[in-house]
Amino acid sequence: MADSNIDVLEMQKQIGIRIRYLQEEAEISQAKLADHLNINRSVLNRIENGTRSVRDIELIKIADFFKVTTDYILGRHLESNNLYVQASRGLTPEQKRDVLDYIEFKKVQNKNRQLSDHHLS
Repeated sequence: MADSNIDVLEMQKQIGIRIRYLQEEAEISQAKLADHLNINRSVLNRIENGTRSVRDIELIKIADFFKVTTDYILGRHLESNNLYVQASRGLTPEQKRDVLDYIEFKKVQNKNRQLSDHHLS
């Protein structure tokens, strides 16, 4: 029985490590993620430290926020399926911001094109 408790605690720690990693890669503050999850920052801190387990709905919200699978957060897949996380490895924080700015630019460009096409039809 003691071994299964150790496994659960270790899994909670690994989940917290992955959540913290996703935050750092996306340059998202703990406060912003806690706000998105509608939980207190201290609760998120305990999740990240492995002293509180993540609830199902929180896990889903975290996965949706970072556009990864719940399996990745749970450690069932070692690689993130988040294209941004994969593509931005090795970039400086400034380069990552440039990439995100370019993505936003392309979204606006695409939206403007769709509006233009809609008005022409």
